[in-house]
Amino acid sequence: MDTLVYTADISALESPAVFERLLGEVPEYRRVKAMRFKFPGGRAQSLGVGLLLRIACRDFGIEGADAHVVLGENGKPAFRDEPEVHFNLSHSKTRVMCVISPYEAGCDVERVRSGRSRLAERFFKESENAWIRSLPEGDAQDIAFCRLWTLKECYMKVTGRGMALSPDKFTLAMAPEGILLDHEGPRPEYVFRELPACQLTEGGRYCHAYCLKGMPEGHRVVCRDVDLAGNAPFNGVAR
Repeated sequence: MDTLVYTADISALESPAVFERLLGEVPEYRRVKAMRFKFPGGRAQSLGVGLLLRIACRDFGIEGADAHVVLGENGKPAFRDEPEVHFNLSHSKTRVMCVISPYEAGCDVERVRSGRSRLAERFFKESENAWIRSLPEGDAQDIAFCRLWTLKECYMKVTGRGMALSPDKFTLAMAPEGILLDHEGPRPEYVFRELPACQLTEGGRYCHAYCLKGMPEGHRVVCRDVDLAGNAPFNGVAR
């Protein structure tokens, strides 16, 4: 099976009418989780990743698998009934992201924020900081920081350790031949990919990335930006 990498804008979900219309399209646990958020933005993010996962499961051929999700030791989600299929979710402000794959997967989306490059020395290795400093100050460095942070989060998530693995414990090199990982030695089995390095949307600028463990050369990855409201109603929703 192909790996599916889906993204979506969730601005429309902050509308109470749209939110209520789509809330019934996700499993009960996701409805409960979304309703725990006090503010519309948090509710929209939670519902958005749920809708995106539902669509990805349908397109991957395991429709309904998202109704039974379990959490690993460090909170990494997995399908209870499809142990050979892996997925990961992410959200940031008005963007959500999902990857579903036959290979262990991690993904991350982050909004570019001004001035964040100043945090690089706290979280990154010196070689990574040097790469950021080699770029013009301002937007270029902020985007570079966001790209690195997003890629590092992908690896931290694909390992299943999450924030238990500090981002300064491994190095990513933005090399001409690709993104290279060094974590107690080279780790070529982890394949990193970025969607367009910095996407400009109505909600701001975003970096999207994913990481797959053991993906062979030639494996097909299908990337798609999804209109969540336009995909409803869904079939086979577990009520």
